[in-house]
Amino acid sequence: MIIKESPEDFRVEEVLDLEIKNKGNYAYFILEKKAWTTLKAISSIARILRVSEKRFTFAGQKDRQGITRQYVSAYQISVRSLYNIRLKDIKIEFLGYGDKPIHLGDLKGNKFEIVIRELKRPLTIVHAIPNYYDDQRFGGFRPNMHLAGKQVLLGNYEEAVRIKLLNPYSHETDDYIEARESMEENWGNWGKIRLPNSMTIEKRIVGHLVNHPKDFKGALKALPRQLFTMLTHSYQSYIFNKSLSEYLKKNNQGFREVNYSLGKLIFVNKYFKKDWPIVGYDSKLEGQAKEIIERIMREEGIWYDTFRCPIPALSSEGLTRRAMVKVEDFKASHLERRKGVQDVSFFLPKGSYATIVLKAMAL
Repeated sequence: MIIKESPEDFRVEEVLDLEIKNKGNYAYFILEKKAWTTLKAISSIARILRVSEKRFTFAGQKDRQGITRQYVSAYQISVRSLYNIRLKDIKIEFLGYGDKPIHLGDLKGNKFEIVIRELKRPLTIVHAIPNYYDDQRFGGFRPNMHLAGKQVLLGNYEEAVRIKLLNPYSHETDDYIEARESMEENWGNWGKIRLPNSMTIEKRIVGHLVNHPKDFKGALKALPRQLFTMLTHSYQSYIFNKSLSEYLKKNNQGFREVNYSLGKLIFVNKYFKKDWPIVGYDSKLEGQAKEIIERIMREEGIWYDTFRCPIPALSSEGLTRRAMVKVEDFKASHLERRKGVQDVSFFLPKGSYATIVLKAMAL
């Protein structure tokens, strides 16, 4: 099974409740992009307009794989300037104005249209999935965000920076691998480090360290806000996945295992209504959730108070997330056996991952 062979094979469109007016401090537009992350697209748009990235807000991050359409608000940015933006594989569709920025709470969910190739048998119809986080939550091509997040929570800021900058993955391009090896060789001699222009996140971190050589905490704060807060969120997500998998394995016969970048995920056939904890410093756990999550925390060398971070923006009191979600409006074409191709489309509530649906369909 192959997905995302080309960007056109994976399309995502946000579904929002948005009140659009003729006037307002915020310009609303749809950002359609191909082979761009949301953060890199916004950073490039802000640079062209010569304004701060902080003027732009959006309901959710979209990765670089596929063609995505998402809503963005821009504070005191003119329509003319938006239409003057010329970036390869980016389109801007102006919608109107409003009085408030777009945030995650505005998002209802996402519609997906996906082409799946090299199939030998029809995919399984899926009506519900465990509500796992997938690889994108942990850094995508470099799934180590949770490791950096753990070190931040423990106060080991230099180690967190090392995780973000070093240790190249085999699938990275040669120039990225060489850049990471160079950073390790010149660790502490920040002015000697030269990075490809496309390594925008790494350049931010190193740029801060050039001026403040020992300020690793500040170097992390130089990250875009959404990426900065993702540090601890990704670690919480790692614990969520691991604990929910253990719960499902313990309480279901006939479960199935699927590999992902951080280990194995457990899938079951039945849907049930249940919230599962995302652990934080104020979590009040009970029953099997308490037993499983506290054992994982002991293995990880952390406890509830670990999530009370000295950096307030990274502290988390804890919350819950649905253990299972329904896959709505699911449609699948007949398998073209000669080509091994099948098209699927469906809707997921915000925060749920289409790639988890695809993992379930392949079982």
